[in-house]
Amino acid sequence: MNEQDISQRVERAFEDGTVIDRAMLKAGQRAFQYHAWTNTKLRVWRDGRVVELDPNDPQAQLPEGFEKPEGGTPPWVGL
Repeated sequence: MNEQDISQRVERAFEDGTVIDRAMLKAGQRAFQYHAWTNTKLRVWRDGRVVELDPNDPQAQLPEGFEKPEGGTPPWVGL
């Protein structure tokens, strides 16, 4: 694959947006899971300011698309 092919694929990904949206959501979910696993606060942007969330608080208002982590060690820890 040459540089022009790669450049065209990247352009299509940004034009469509679906691939980028899925990647951003997955990255956010992994960050959330990491913070839940390490028992550290997660900071998110909400209503024009930074808000701290406790990922292990069942009452926490999670960003849309985020899932509560399952118990046990996350599968990506060994990476």
